Amino acid sequence: MRWLIIAPCQDPDTMAAENFLAGYKADYRKIFIYKGLPHTEFLKNLKDVLQVTHCIIVGSSDMHGVSDYAFVLGVLTGQQVRTFIYTGGAYEKDYEELDIQNRSFFHCYDNLSEMFNYISTKYEQYRIADLQHVSMTKLLTLGIPFTSDSFSKYIAKDDTEKCQLFLDAGMLANAYTAEGVPMLCVATRNDSFDKVKWLLEKGADINAVAKDRGYSAVMDAVWRKNYEITEYLIDKGARLDFISSDGQPILVLAVGNGNVRIVELLLEHGANPDIEDSMGMSARGYANLFKKPALIELMEKYPPKTPA
Repeated sequence: MRWLIIAPCQDPDTMAAENFLAGYKADYRKIFIYKGLPHTEFLKNLKDVLQVTHCIIVGSSDMHGVSDYAFVLGVLTGQQVRTFIYTGGAYEKDYEELDIQNRSFFHCYDNLSEMFNYISTKYEQYRIADLQHVSMTKLLTLGIPFTSDSFSKYIAKDDTEKCQLFLDAGMLANAYTAEGVPMLCVATRNDSFDKVKWLLEKGADINAVAKDRGYSAVMDAVWRKNYEITEYLIDKGARLDFISSDGQPILVLAVGNGNVRIVELLLEHGANPDIEDSMGMSARGYANLFKKPALIELMEKYPPKTPA
């Protein structure tokens, strides 16, 4: 955000506004408007007015009747700048607050503390809205459409800068592609360990299931034979009891890939070797069918559970 303080002079109210914004470490400028202000100085001030997103005006009653002030109010209205006005006394609503169907961007106060308190309650909301606007503008300037498919493209490319722009512009870490693939699965299918961690840090659902295969991210990691991502997702609490859309349990996937380390990892974390797939075969059954000694030996450490 870029804030602007407008005042008729440097006085305690102006200093209070500066201290308030400094408390938020806000980026702000300050200009003075008064009768007899040199035109060159006004033009210089106008540049600041054209660059702000939010404005605080103090001592506005002292600027009533000053043509430069009326002009600046018009610019702020045209720019849709959220403006907070303190008059130093009872304000003349009709002068500054043209509230047409409650769409005015001007908020007038006759109490300075009340104005600051209101801004404080809305500050984070304003910051997020401004960040979204700036980030969206950057994406569009780069020719990047704000869509989940476009987001997935940069997830696959492991482009953190662009991905962060998407999130800052309002995209959700839990977004799905048009084909119904969660971003976490996109990252996993591209073996991007960094993006898997990044998405989870940003709030992605670790157990979200893709609509194309019915795989969760950890199932995709097993399918990709990616031990590092598989282990990480398990450590973060990924469920191991999903069945894919074609009827495969996660251990059947692992046995089919023949990755002994991943099979062992899954068994150690409670994956059931006796859950059957759509063909009526279990991971243990496939290990025996295809005569995989290492897998058979592993399975023997986890004997079938006796029904209660």
